[in-house]
Amino acid sequence: MRGGGYHAAVLAGVVIAAAVAGAVWGVWLPGLVNRYAVGWPDGDARPAWRRGCAHCGTERSRWWHASARCRACGWASTPGWRVTVPLSAATWAIIATALGRSPALAAFLLLAAVAVPLALIDMKVLRLPDPLVGFAFAGGVLLLSAASLVTGDPGPILRAFTAAACCGVIYVVPALVPRTGLGFGVVKLAAVLGLYLGWWGWFAVIAGLVLTPVVNLPLVIGLLVTGRAGRRTAMPYGPAMLLAAVLSIVGTALR
Repeated sequence: MRGGGYHAAVLAGVVIAAAVAGAVWGVWLPGLVNRYAVGWPDGDARPAWRRGCAHCGTERSRWWHASARCRACGWASTPGWRVTVPLSAATWAIIATALGRSPALAAFLLLAAVAVPLALIDMKVLRLPDPLVGFAFAGGVLLLSAASLVTGDPGPILRAFTAAACCGVIYVVPALVPRTGLGFGVVKLAAVLGLYLGWWGWFAVIAGLVLTPVVNLPLVIGLLVTGRAGRRTAMPYGPAMLLAAVLSIVGTALR
C-alpha cells in the first residue's frame, strides 16, 4: 500500500474508532445529564446534584446505569440516548477527522466527551456544573502536557495556559456587569476552552471568541420563536461557546 493510502486508512480507522467510542459514551450521557441538570433555586443555597427522580422522588441508579426515563414513573427529564448517541458520536468523529494522529487527540476527545453533556445541561437549566468543567480543565492540563512532552515543544502548552488566563479575564468583565445574564460558570468555561484553543494558537483563540456570539444568535432566535424563552429570559451561553470552540479547533487543525 502506498504511503498516501496507508495514512488515509489509518485516519479512517482513527475516525471510526472515535465515532464508536463517542456513541458508547452517548449511551451513558442521559444519566449524567439527569444528575447534573439541577436548576439553581431562589436564594443562596447551593442545590445538591440529583440522585432521585425529579418527578416522583424515587432513588435512581448510578448515572452510568441510569437512563433518561425513570423506571418507577416513566417520566423523562432529559434527552434520551436517541439524542445523545448520534450527537456524541458525531462530535468525537469530527474532532478525530480534524486532528488525525495528533499527539493531542486524546485531550480534544476528552473535550468532546464533556462538551455534549455541558451543552445539554446548560440548555435545560442554565448551569455549567463545576465537576464537569473542572474535569475538562484537569484532564486538558494533564493530556496536553503529555502531548507537549511527546512533541518536545513546550510552546503550545505554555501558550495554552496563557490563553486560559486571558479568556477567563475577558469573560470576567461582562459577568460582573448586572443584567448581562452571564454567570461565573461561563467564566470558568471560558478559561477551560481557552486552554484547548491556545494549544492551536492565538488565531484559534480569537476565532473562538469571535464565533461565539455569531453562533449564539441562531440559538437565541430559535428559543424565542419556539416560545421556550422570552425577551427577558436568561439564555444559555455555554452551548454557543462550546460549538464555537469546536468549530475553531477543527478549522485551525485543517488549515
